[in-house]
Amino acid sequence: MTVRLVASRCVLRDWHPPDLSVYREWLRPEHSWHDTNGPYFGRPDDETAERLVRIARDRTEAPTLPTPRESLVIAHRDDDRLIGTVNWYWESRETDWRRIGIVLFDPAVRGLGIGRDALRRWTSYLFDTTDALRLDLATYSGNEAMARAATAAGYVLEARLRRARRWAGGVHDALIYAVLRDEWAVSP
Repeated sequence: MTVRLVASRCVLRDWHPPDLSVYREWLRPEHSWHDTNGPYFGRPDDETAERLVRIARDRTEAPTLPTPRESLVIAHRDDDRLIGTVNWYWESRETDWRRIGIVLFDPAVRGLGIGRDALRRWTSYLFDTTDALRLDLATYSGNEAMARAATAAGYVLEARLRRARRWAGGVHDALIYAVLRDEWAVSP
């Protein structure tokens, strides 16, 4: 079954073969999204970028994909082009702790509410397809756009690890935002 989730400002969908070359281009180190998406982890070298594209290719070629999907493309509503991705991973499988991520590659679409809408739609999808009690995301105080999107999407700041990251000539707090299933069920 193909996944295509329509939000008011974007679409979350399965990976398609034409996405791979676009994704590879966005992985190049000169793109600005690297400045806030865990920049302290570094920018991908060619080997890492090719590994990430292979993972995405596997998602386009697999005869069956898991539910829930581990990653979906954030596509532009008007032309269905890849502008970002959402994902989830186990922070701790043993304790059923899931962490999610979101990135908007294209600087032209930032600040338009697309991140918030993608985050809301991704959260609903994951609660609909799992028995997760909570979902969370981690960022840092230098990524103000992610903090705003998380709050606007209904996530609550649960943890602020003060002065946890020395980066780019400054010191930043680590931030963890979360939402509980029962909170999400009653959110407007």
